[in-house]
Parts: sequence; C-alpha cells; structure tokens
Amino acid sequence: MAKKAKHSDAVMTGILVTKFKMGLIGVEDLAEMAADTTRAERCSAAKKVLVAVKDSPDLPCQQPALPISGPLLQKR
Repeated sequence: MAKKAKHSDAVMTGILVTKFKMGLIGVEDLAEMAADTTRAERCSAAKKVLVAVKDSPDLPCQQPALPISGPLLQKR
C-alpha cells in the first residue's frame, strides 16, 4: 500500500512541476494546494514543488498576456 502511495505522489509532483513550468499555475496556486490538507497527495506534492522552485533561477514570468490592439482585430 505504501508503494502505491509513493508512486501516486511522484506522479502528482510531476504533474504540478509540468503545470508550473508551462505557466498554468503559479507560486500562489502551489501555496494554496500545499495548505489544503484534504487531499494528502496533492498537498505533499505541492510542498515538494514549492521547496524545489523557491530557489530556482528559472522561475517562469507570471505576467498577464498582452491585450490585442484594435487594428489587429479589424478584417481587411
């Protein structure tokens, strides 16, 4: 039983790392997941990812997307 829990925790950690690197979730989202103890695997994985990215120099830039200007929306 413990082996299955470790495997699923590793899978969840991988999923969260991938989502973080793609910019789908941010540090705030990871902190929220780490604080939510109702889902133990996600909580544990989020804590691991937070520790790993805390000192990472390649944190993705969490900036909002640029708005599309009016002339780009006009049909030609």
